[in-house]
Amino acid sequence: MNKYQNGDQLPAFRLKLGEADILDLPAGLTSDYTIILFYRGHWCPFCRRLLDKYEQRIDQFRELNTSIIAASIDSLEHAQEVAASLSFPVAWGVERELANQLGSFWDESRNFMQPTEFIVDKSGLIYSSTYSSSPVGRTDPDEALAAIRFYIERDKN
Repeated sequence: MNKYQNGDQLPAFRLKLGEADILDLPAGLTSDYTIILFYRGHWCPFCRRLLDKYEQRIDQFRELNTSIIAASIDSLEHAQEVAASLSFPVAWGVERELANQLGSFWDESRNFMQPTEFIVDKSGLIYSSTYSSSPVGRTDPDEALAAIRFYIERDKN
């Protein structure tokens, strides 16, 4: 299982948004930066708290022209439940094939993708990747904001 690192190109994959919409990544990226948050599922309290923390800082991310996308193995109905309190898209139906493609850990006993997060630019260049084998050890939104501010300043020079 290969893990993607800083400087790698995000591989091409698709995320299901809503009943019929598909987001092709990285081709569909339009913001200067995008944070992609793969979370365990609607039932995970750690994941829900983290998504809520990103939502609390959404205006700060938007000021930095940064989008957020969340995704999990959830059904459409459960993804819509999660998305109800968020202003960023929540994709559903992530399968093991995508977890394998991204190098993510897969929980064999409960059949779900463990948390995996990327910060990428609009071309899909990976600036940061985080892989976890449990619900902890994730990219904190304040750290993501600090990192993106650093990338912006660094890329100016």
